Amino acid sequence: MSFLPCTRLLIIGFGRSGQAVAYAALSPELIGGLTQLTIVDGDDTAVLHAQIAAFEQIASQRNPSLELRSYLGAATLPEVAGRFDLGVISPGLAPHDSLTISALQCCDELISELEFAWRLAPAGQKWIAITGSNGKTTTTMLVAHVLNEAGRSALSVGNIGEPVTNLMRAGDLPEVLVVEASSFQLEFTTSFAPQAAALLNVAPDHLDWHGSLENYADAKRKIFAHQQSGDVALIWDADPFVEQSRAAAEAGPATLQTVSLSEYAPPSAYLQDGILWLAPAPDIAPQALCRAEELPLKGEHNVCNALFAAALVAHFGLTPEQIAAGLKTFTAPAHRLECIGEFAGVACFDDSKATNPDSVRAALTAFGPGEAHLLLGGRGKGTPYEDLARDALGQVVKVYAFGEEGPALAESFRALQDQIGTTTPISLYKDLEEAFVSATEAACPGEAILLSPACASFDEFYSYGQRGDVFRAYVSEWAQSLDACAKDPAGEGERP
Repeated sequence: MSFLPCTRLLIIGFGRSGQAVAYAALSPELIGGLTQLTIVDGDDTAVLHAQIAAFEQIASQRNPSLELRSYLGAATLPEVAGRFDLGVISPGLAPHDSLTISALQCCDELISELEFAWRLAPAGQKWIAITGSNGKTTTTMLVAHVLNEAGRSALSVGNIGEPVTNLMRAGDLPEVLVVEASSFQLEFTTSFAPQAAALLNVAPDHLDWHGSLENYADAKRKIFAHQQSGDVALIWDADPFVEQSRAAAEAGPATLQTVSLSEYAPPSAYLQDGILWLAPAPDIAPQALCRAEELPLKGEHNVCNALFAAALVAHFGLTPEQIAAGLKTFTAPAHRLECIGEFAGVACFDDSKATNPDSVRAALTAFGPGEAHLLLGGRGKGTPYEDLARDALGQVVKVYAFGEEGPALAESFRALQDQIGTTTPISLYKDLEEAFVSATEAACPGEAILLSPACASFDEFYSYGQRGDVFRAYVSEWAQSLDACAKDPAGEGERP
């Protein structure tokens, strides 16, 4: 492991990433010379107090001389806290947050947990990093799967799964760390330099955190900022910000590769005549991988994800045969256009991870006209819905707007419908359950019920995962009721 000297360390936010950094700070082989550790969090809950108490107990055993301070429920860092060599900030705190501003003023340097882990990693560690508004979780898992299937040791980390710092503390590292990197994590990176990096796409998202779409896109492009000669940087040719991303990648010495859903000049990964191709260099003949129809992931966006994954793993020496084998055996992750059952001829899809409009637009490419009953809603994130409405109206059977953002969604869709003259039904519902029940009553054999919300889950659920799990439970209850009706068609017995 690398050795990080630090005398006074500040941790802002004591969630998963903050706790990972705090426990790593107790390891003298990772951080040397530490005399004071200060933890600050804007919340003040019983859970946080218990977590701080548990940490203090362990710290007193491992490093009795370490001075520990904690400030909970703080809007800003108290002046008495003094100055710090280093601050590590939670991804939940936006740049304009008062805690962030005060941390910037009192820290010589303020970084993210991802940057912290990068500095602790051994010099020979291999990194693949993936960011983007949509598809990064699927692509991250797909890359790790292809590598593991080829006999290489790889693990998905970062914004998905385990904080990377926990692996540094454990010391049992795989050959390749495949990092899902959020814009929040990248915003506070200063030297993070993965050997292979991909910016899948940029679409309006997290504008409340970044303040503008331009700031959000700039944070995403930091994934290329510190790459070295011999590294590879991947972009998508159809991304609205492709030229800015191209300029960011070409500003450094890494080799730029382009991913495209049509034939593209090398170095690239592209789709032609339904076949996925790799063209890693101008002097190497393009290599066929597999047919798009052989991918277990459906939808045009997932073909793009597979091309990104192929180019990323090819940089680490995998053959076309190894790449194709991995792509064809991947299982789709939960809550990402996941088919969770077909009942009475109606398929149900959980795409709860689709928390912005562009991810829903991508999901709709997996369905033909007049196939999907679209369930939209949750808590809005300040993103516009016009492009989504333009794609969905006339394509889906019906729009079911629900939850806190339901009225705004319905209003946006109806306004555009008046302009373009479609007649797609648009209805408003109190919550997800009410919307789902209505969809089960309207859906016909051969159609699909698609939960692809375009919104965060926090009005009704604590995460998109819980929302997807609850949706699955609704589907299961509906299936049981259909089964009961089939067994008792006369209605003489009990029904659930």
